[in-house]
Amino acid sequence: MAAAINSLGIGSGILTSDVLDQLREADEARIITPLENKVTLQNQKEDAFKLIDSLLTTFKSSVSALGDDTLYQRRTVDVTSGNLEVTAETGSNVESFTLETTALAKQNIQQSGTFSSRTDTVATGSGTLTLDIGASSYDITYTATTTLEELAQSINDEAGNDVTATILQTGADTYSLILTSKETGADRTISLTDTPDDAVNGLVDALDQASPTGIISVQDAKDSEFIYNGITITRSSNEVDDLINGVTLTLKTEGETANVDIEQDTFSISTEMQLLVDSYNALQTNLSDVTVSDREAGTVGVFNGDSFMKGIIREINTIIISADGNNNSLVNYGIDLDRNGVMSFNQSEFDTKFESDPAAAELFFTGGTNPTTGTTVTGLFETLDDKLYSYTKFNGLFDNFEQGLESTTKNLNEEHATAIERLDSRYAILTQQFIAYDAMISRLNAEFASFDSIIQQANNGTNN
Repeated sequence: MAAAINSLGIGSGILTSDVLDQLREADEARIITPLENKVTLQNQKEDAFKLIDSLLTTFKSSVSALGDDTLYQRRTVDVTSGNLEVTAETGSNVESFTLETTALAKQNIQQSGTFSSRTDTVATGSGTLTLDIGASSYDITYTATTTLEELAQSINDEAGNDVTATILQTGADTYSLILTSKETGADRTISLTDTPDDAVNGLVDALDQASPTGIISVQDAKDSEFIYNGITITRSSNEVDDLINGVTLTLKTEGETANVDIEQDTFSISTEMQLLVDSYNALQTNLSDVTVSDREAGTVGVFNGDSFMKGIIREINTIIISADGNNNSLVNYGIDLDRNGVMSFNQSEFDTKFESDPAAAELFFTGGTNPTTGTTVTGLFETLDDKLYSYTKFNGLFDNFEQGLESTTKNLNEEHATAIERLDSRYAILTQQFIAYDAMISRLNAEFASFDSIIQQANNGTNN
């Protein structure tokens, strides 16, 4: 009897989808995963770069502010013991003074006699009312039908630049024409004359006749008067802007004396210096994080080994710790860097150094012409701002670096997509091959089963 033939695995289901999945997982781990890791790292680099870019821009803003001489032209105003409003523009004179307000400037206010209504006529014939104020003269025509209301409107139409005409109800059935100069000052007195000047047609006469008191000045035009550091001064207004360069004084109360100190706004400067320190530390910390390489601690920054990123803080620090020809440096103004690169600011030291010689400090910070030597000095913050500008300007160092990052990211994404496409194609072909091989195995199994049946029948016949 022939021995039984045992299958060696042919047609036993070895070519299954599970086998294909396992093969693909192995290929993905070898080909796709490394590319995905590179793409992830590249995305992290782009995110980190955007943060560094933003932090550098913020730092540059503080540097630019400290390098701009307008910061040092700001003024503070301190008014004590008097009701006086003082505003000081940037660059105004720095000084202290006393000011006593002896008289406030006033407008001229005139009131006519009374009328029984707004629509009462004001003349019995035609004529011209001439209104004079300062160097200006205005002619207002009227007729026998002109009402009090119409007269007020005509005055406003003609002389509205200098005078305001209103109708005031002074009683239950009494109305008066009120003329008010728009500006204060002794030369703002309103004068009225009438043509023709007679009792029949004259407008002024009609206004006079409306009341026993006639047209009266209820407030005389008047200049302001004040004593500035012992000197008596008059002005046409209570707002005085031509006494001290860049300073506006607004007189408020007669008989009061104010003590005024106008000083350089050093608080704004020291505040900007603190902002500089804060923005520097934020930039330095993040640059350190993205470039760190500590294998023992397992900490590696996304820009580890990148000389461009490492060089940023080094170039900044070179300028920050530099000293000028007079051995001035930021250290003298309370700025310090510790061994870890963290910057600190001592405001007390800054205030003492700065206030000892503000002009020298401003020259050191912003540059300009040295008043002693006549030479041109480049300020420290001007130098630092120029360096930062080389990074942040259009088509500058950061633009070029970012373009490089974007190009690498694009190439990696394309390489990743191509690798997946090739792997998909490969396994699509392999799947078809497995299907074909499986069909062949199925046929072989069927043929072997038939052949095995013949053998079994032959064996059974022999045994019988």
